[in-house]
Amino acid sequence: MKRFSDIRIFILMCLNVALFVPIIVLDIIQAADSVTPAQGYACDCFKYAAIISCLLICIFAYSRTRNRAARIQSIVFCFTLAADFFLLFTPLFTTGVLIFLGAHLCALIRYRPRLALPAGAGAAGLFTFLMLYLVDKTHAEMGDALFVAATLAYAVLIISVTVSTFFAEQPRINALFSRLGMLLFIACDINVMIFNTFPRDGAPHTAAIVLMWAFYLPAQTLLALSATAFNTRKV
Repeated sequence: MKRFSDIRIFILMCLNVALFVPIIVLDIIQAADSVTPAQGYACDCFKYAAIISCLLICIFAYSRTRNRAARIQSIVFCFTLAADFFLLFTPLFTTGVLIFLGAHLCALIRYRPRLALPAGAGAAGLFTFLMLYLVDKTHAEMGDALFVAATLAYAVLIISVTVSTFFAEQPRINALFSRLGMLLFIACDINVMIFNTFPRDGAPHTAAIVLMWAFYLPAQTLLALSATAFNTRKV
């Protein structure tokens, strides 16, 4: 069966599985409006620790194999850690989204280098057009215009990355992890959209509180594992 080539990676994967349980439990408590500030902060720390674990998976994978995928995925997770810091510990949601643009551009370089420039240029063009249109034509507040422009540019890039995973040349298990990881990432973002747009007292908003990280942590763990090497040995 497929086995991890580095025991450290296996341990970190198990750590993320272990962290998943308290994260989901605390998110369920939060959805029920019964979470304390201390519990909420602990939950955010667990979430951030899991993403650090994903970065370490990639760093250990690169230290062992020196492969290009692990190197680039490590850079992706550096952007991700910066973005998640703003998303988890500050009210600066748009800043987190803007930093995630860098993460997705690096992911495109990993999967489809030729697509990175046109996709990046398209996202930048869309961002610029929306900023000018929303501020000049609709007289939207700068913060609102920045949020809309960043979100739509983000959508262009994450869709580009997801499509690219189906065309990139990878070992079968790594391709499976990449594709499933990005599909779960999109499922997370759909719930982020629901969380930010639906009424706070509605069932969709309540469900989204739990589903965001129910999809996000498995997505990031799979993307980290997609950059690792596996041994094929029967045991």
